[in-house]
Amino acid sequence: MVITGEELKAILRNYPTGVTVVTTVNNGEYYGLTVNSFTSVSLDPPLVLVALDKKVSSHKAINESGIYAVNILPYDMKDVAIRFATAPREERFKGLRVITAKTGSPIIDGSIAYLDCRVVARYDAGDHTLFIGQVEDGKVLNLKPPLIYLNRNYYTIKAS
Repeated sequence: MVITGEELKAILRNYPTGVTVVTTVNNGEYYGLTVNSFTSVSLDPPLVLVALDKKVSSHKAINESGIYAVNILPYDMKDVAIRFATAPREERFKGLRVITAKTGSPIIDGSIAYLDCRVVARYDAGDHTLFIGQVEDGKVLNLKPPLIYLNRNYYTIKAS
């Protein structure tokens, strides 16, 4: 028996993940969304993966532009995570300071770190696409504790 998508979500809510905002620029417009389906794939060459729902506008923008940046959020940017998950696309970058990455993707000021990527492979995965990006640039910007998502709530971690 195969479980439903809702059953899968209920199970995975119990698995903590880091919180990122994946951004891109396409035809001069910024796109971005909150993503927790992000992982490292390879060190040589440096590759990372993001999984995006095919229905979101950022999916089309990344598919067309062939670039994206992963902004790793600190504990004090919960409001940014919520904004990029719920606000209309046109309002997501309002009032935020950004710098332009090597590829042209926006990097959100205050992020812990970023990875600037060029898409090298795309894989169809049901209602999502897996975008494999070769990391062209990246940097740690601060050492704040990360924002964590678990069971529909945001948390942080502290060293013991």
